[in-house]
This record gives sequence, structure tokens and C-alpha cells, in this order.
Amino acid sequence: MTRHPATRPSTTPAREVLARFGVDIEKAHRSGTSASNEVWLAERIVLRLSRGPGSSLRREAALASILPADVGYPEVLGHGVDDGREWEVTTRLPGRNLEEAWPDLDADRRADAVTDLWRRVRAIHRADVERARALGCTSTPFYALAEADAARLLGGLTEQGLVDEVLGRRLREMLAEMFHAVRLVPLALAHTDAGPGNCVWTGSHAVPIDFEFACVAPADLDLENVLRCLAFQSGPDPTGRLVQEAAELLSRPGARTRLWGYAVLRDLWGLRLWLHNAQTSNDIERWGGDPEDFRTWGPWLHLRGHANRTSWLADL
Repeated sequence: MTRHPATRPSTTPAREVLARFGVDIEKAHRSGTSASNEVWLAERIVLRLSRGPGSSLRREAALASILPADVGYPEVLGHGVDDGREWEVTTRLPGRNLEEAWPDLDADRRADAVTDLWRRVRAIHRADVERARALGCTSTPFYALAEADAARLLGGLTEQGLVDEVLGRRLREMLAEMFHAVRLVPLALAHTDAGPGNCVWTGSHAVPIDFEFACVAPADLDLENVLRCLAFQSGPDPTGRLVQEAAELLSRPGARTRLWGYAVLRDLWGLRLWLHNAQTSNDIERWGGDPEDFRTWGPWLHLRGHANRTSWLADL
């Protein structure tokens, strides 16, 4: 899950929404795993409440109706907007966030979790593309999937001095290769932020949640972020199992070219986010980077690794 700083809002809106569903906020637990919303867990329901305007929770509630049943998305009990803040209430799935459970899982259980998660992600890809578009699932903040948008993103970071001429030239080449290769793979509804942090682990099932950034995209886009998430987890690594499960997508022409390009797009987005955070707060320090030196920032190091073909994708 992509994390970024957020102020702690008042509990009043959450209290009011929970009360409509017969839940006293004192009997609910506030989860700390979500980056973009407040999340309140009660015994039988979950409330997700945006921290401000501009959320996509209402769209996600509508999207739930077109997801195949084997995705496992929880039943939507209600959604709306209060004082400009969107909210969605669903039934609560049994289990815990997979990212939280991950350190407690041995190699076999991790492999089982990744296998089940990927099969459910592939079920997402079977959703009706035109219905998803009609609901507004046309873009994601994490990947600039329009060639002009990608060029503007890279150009802006170059103008600000974060990407030098040599690195920028190589990244442009990789993106050009990717945009050519995306013509070789069909479009599908993609989660775009699938991984352990956006998944509920029941002990046998790994159910993807948090679809607010879902969009129509190349069918193998989700593979990039799941691989990314696994690359930075400690302990037994189930990447080999994921590669086996995704063999059909990985065998398609241009698959690795697309993965490299998707990774570049994700890290360009990350670099812009880190720049914003470095300019507005000191929270970047807790992510392991020096606010005064962008060459220590994770996304910049990733981009250099992608350009040199030495990042985690090289092992594929």
C-alpha cells in the first residue's frame, strides 16, 4: 500500500455514519493501514471515510456491482457524502490485513496467500470493461498510462533537476518501448494498487479490497505492483509462485518490456510525491531518505535501477 502523510481528522463524521448502521464508535477500532481514507472496523461492518474531497469511494461502491463474485469483494451496505467527505460501509470480512499478517506466515502460507490473491486479481480482469469505463474507471494516479501524460511527468521532474539528461534519455526510451508493447496485450479492469497492504487474509483466502484507484488498463499492469510489494518484504519470498501463476501473461510478446515501463511510471509518480513531501514536511526522513538529497530517495534509486536493469525486475 502506498503511504503518505495525513492529518488526523475529527471522529465526528465517522461517529455519525457508524450510528446510522447501529454501531457506537466506542465499539469500533480505527485501522492505521489505509493511506487515503479513515478506516473504522466494527464487529460486522467496515466504514471507509475519505479525509477530504476528491475521493472515489462512491465510484468504488458502484464498481462492486460489476466485479465477478470470485473476487470476493464484501457486500456494500451503503455509501454517500457527508460534508464533502465520501464514505462506504461494507460487511466486514473475517481475518486481518495481509501486510500485517505477513511476518507471521511461513513460506508455504505466503505462497498460498500470493496464489489466491493473484487468482482474485485475475478475476477482477474479467469485469466488463465498458461498464467500468462508464463508472469513471479511466485513470489511476499511480501510472500515467497516456503517452502525453507520461512525457509531461518525466519532463517536469527533469526540469526540476531530479532526473538528469542521461537518466532521462534512458527512461524515455523505456517508456517508448512500453507504449509500443501495450498494443500487444488486451485491456482489462485493473486494481492498480493490488498487494498485501490492500488485501484481507482470512487464513485461506487473500481478498483484494480498496478499489478506489481501479481503472481500465493493460491486463498485466497489476503484476508490476504485486511484484514490487513482494520485492520489499523480508523473509521467505513467494515471487517464484507468483511468476508461475502469471505465466500466461508473462509469456505474451512484450511482457517484460511492459513491466519495466510500468515500474518506471510508478516510480516517476513516487518521485513526484516524495518531492512534494520533502517540500512540505519532514516525514520523508522516516522513509529512509534525506530530504535535502533526492539521490537517497527510494523512487530515484528505483528509477536508476530500472534504467541500469538492476532493479528487482532483473531477476525475472
